Amino acid sequence: MATKKKPPVKKNVSSKKNRSKTRKKTKKPKVKLDARKVLTLAAAIVTVSLVCLLGVGLVKPALENLFSSAKTQSYDAEKTETLPEKKESEVKQPAVTVAESDQKPESASKPEKSESTSKTEVPAKTEVKAEEKTEKKAEEKSVTQKEEDQKKTEQTTPTVTEKTKFEIPKAKNGARLVFVIDDAGLNVNNVKKYTELPFPITIAVLPKLSHSKDCAWVVRSAGKELILHQPMQSVNLNINPGEGAIKPDMSGSEISATLKENLSEIGPNVKGFNNHEGSLITEDLNKMTFVLGTAKEEGVYFLDSRTSVNSQAVQAALEHDMTIVERNAPFLDNTVTREAMLAELLKGLDVANRDGYAVIIGHVDKSVNILPKLLAEIYPYLVEAGYSFATPSMLLNW
Repeated sequence: MATKKKPPVKKNVSSKKNRSKTRKKTKKPKVKLDARKVLTLAAAIVTVSLVCLLGVGLVKPALENLFSSAKTQSYDAEKTETLPEKKESEVKQPAVTVAESDQKPESASKPEKSESTSKTEVPAKTEVKAEEKTEKKAEEKSVTQKEEDQKKTEQTTPTVTEKTKFEIPKAKNGARLVFVIDDAGLNVNNVKKYTELPFPITIAVLPKLSHSKDCAWVVRSAGKELILHQPMQSVNLNINPGEGAIKPDMSGSEISATLKENLSEIGPNVKGFNNHEGSLITEDLNKMTFVLGTAKEEGVYFLDSRTSVNSQAVQAALEHDMTIVERNAPFLDNTVTREAMLAELLKGLDVANRDGYAVIIGHVDKSVNILPKLLAEIYPYLVEAGYSFATPSMLLNW
């Protein structure tokens, strides 16, 4: 049986072409873009980028140019209505920082702008005033804070009447304090600072100086105890003891004559004398025998300043059957500071509590800027702690 051949299928070429054309026609609207929208989108992207990088104020003109091509006429009309107000405000804003003298002609020719200018100026001035008030308040607070801090400091700083300023041990054994101030004779005013102290004190005046007699007169007039500060040769022969000194080559009669002359110079009413330096003489028993013999003859006492631990003054006094006074406490002003002198003074209090008295020596000119004030301040505390004050002559009479 013969098979029938299927007739060849004719492809509808025209239909394919029509379909392709149809596809092209249908796809073309999808590919086609709205130029305005693209421009608007691009302008928006650029605007956001510029705003992030530079800020709105710096890219505003660029944004206006970009948006002008993409915005509608209604937007352009709206822009033309609002833009003059922005420009006017932008022109008026710098007028706040211009001097008032520069603004007066503009306000006279343009009254409308003067109102807006005055409106913008008022907040600026109020802000300046507010800042000035804030600064003034800050300054007032700082001043009041300083005053409060100063008051607190004054409250915490001990005064002369406060008991916490000096830690004074209680007096024992009837402790008496004997202050002797050496080396007077050069400056009367310095001597007065010591004679004004409110307790018994002894001033030792050097002979043959420019103001020896004047200083002695000040001491007597103040009612303080006056003694001669007798120069004597030191072990160091290179040290010049000064005029009126007792030297190792002197005979007994020369020693006696020198002493009497010096006592007469600073007299009358000289209670005694002590040695200025003089370790070479005080270590010589023979010389000290003539020294103390003259003291007994003149009716004055001798105070050994103890410039040498090998002093023979006590042995010489025994030979004359007389009593002398010796320094038994540290010198006050080997180091001229308040702290150092206060420390030495407290050591002297320990000696007074141990021996019943302490002979404490300082120097007129050496420590005049510190010592008189220190003694005046500590005096009421010493009295309250039970200490009494004396002179070498008072010690001998007890």
